Amino acid sequence: MAVLAKNHLTLVDLLKRKVKDSVETDIAEILSEDNIVIKDAHVKQCNDGTKNISVIRSGLPAAVFRKLYGFVPTSKSETEQVEDSTGMLEAYSTVDVDLVDKSEDPAGFRLSESKAFIEGMSQTACQSIFYGSKTDNNAAFDGLAVRYSKLSAEKNQIGFNIVDAGGKGSKNTSAWIITWSEQDTALIYPKGSNAGIKHENDGIITETNSDGAKRKVYQDHFKWDLGLTVKDWRTTCRIANIDMDELAKGTVNTIDLLRKAYYKVNKYIRKSGQKTFIYCNSAFLERLDAEISKKENVMLSVKNFDGEDVLCYRNIPIHCTDSILETEETVA
Repeated sequence: MAVLAKNHLTLVDLLKRKVKDSVETDIAEILSEDNIVIKDAHVKQCNDGTKNISVIRSGLPAAVFRKLYGFVPTSKSETEQVEDSTGMLEAYSTVDVDLVDKSEDPAGFRLSESKAFIEGMSQTACQSIFYGSKTDNNAAFDGLAVRYSKLSAEKNQIGFNIVDAGGKGSKNTSAWIITWSEQDTALIYPKGSNAGIKHENDGIITETNSDGAKRKVYQDHFKWDLGLTVKDWRTTCRIANIDMDELAKGTVNTIDLLRKAYYKVNKYIRKSGQKTFIYCNSAFLERLDAEISKKENVMLSVKNFDGEDVLCYRNIPIHCTDSILETEETVA
């Protein structure tokens, strides 16, 4: 199974290539430390300006058995286009000039002060990957929960790749198996632009309050154009309706849920260039950790990836993220 791939291009890789400004490398490290999803995700450029158009095969051509001298009817495959847009995420950091000028390392001090803004952008980006909605904010992009939002028994519908854990009400969470690659799920950025956060040092500016009083500050502008595309929905699966109260009691069969999700994606995640991960909140991960001591749960193991011990299910790394909510409404 292709779990980790060397040709998988991440946002951290792209930011580190921007050697003209060392601040960008620092930003890459901050994003990587604070948000595991950003570190994992495959990144690619849009193919239509600020939008990405994917051609998805929705039907296969028909084949028939033919007798000698018989005729074979012509047929063709069916395709459809899916359009994904990007959004502009921005933040400004302003620091009093005296505070900066009196420090031993002004540039480092400004980056330190800006770190909270970068962290905030990172959290907003990750939350948007899971829960972004153009209906709620037309300047944003649709995340995974909007796409995997309705159960279906039809194998050709995206809702088929949702496992129902049975929870009701609005105190639920989800766990995800996500496959990142050029042909599966990826973060996108506008054509002709740089991937990741763009940093602009605006230098010293004058701020004026409502009373007309002024002050001098150093200003930094951070801008991140990003979106999400899901070209092959079959390689991602959502385990929805996980009741948080039942999870705390230990009555949720997390292994069974992962097994059901795994067999939704199993035959589609064997291609070269893919990276597959499981994402969940800390409560779900804690329950899995409790299961690892049971000898019958041989599909759970601890493996070393990038120098860290990571809990895995069938060799798929399981990553914990606070961006997955504990207050999800029931997916029906």
